[in-house]
Amino acid sequence: MKFPKFMVAVASAVVLMSGCSTIKGVFAKRDNGSLTYRQSQKLAPIQLPANQPAGDFVPLYTAPNAVGELSDFTNEAGKQYQLPKPPTVRR
Repeated sequence: MKFPKFMVAVASAVVLMSGCSTIKGVFAKRDNGSLTYRQSQKLAPIQLPANQPAGDFVPLYTAPNAVGELSDFTNEAGKQYQLPKPPTVRR
């Protein structure tokens, strides 16, 4: 059974790119939108009509007010969110 050249090329590319650590460097330089939360602002509360019955609202999580400098959890390119590395533990 003969495989078309296109299928061989696609399969080769998938195999090469799946295990290559340099691909991470290429994709990490693009902006994936994971830092857009920094420009978010609080919205005004929803206003219901006067004759609309509503239950009590108890927020599960409070939204903190960010004061001052935000933490810098970005990758080397500065375009994607990246958690800081955990501290090293010595035995």
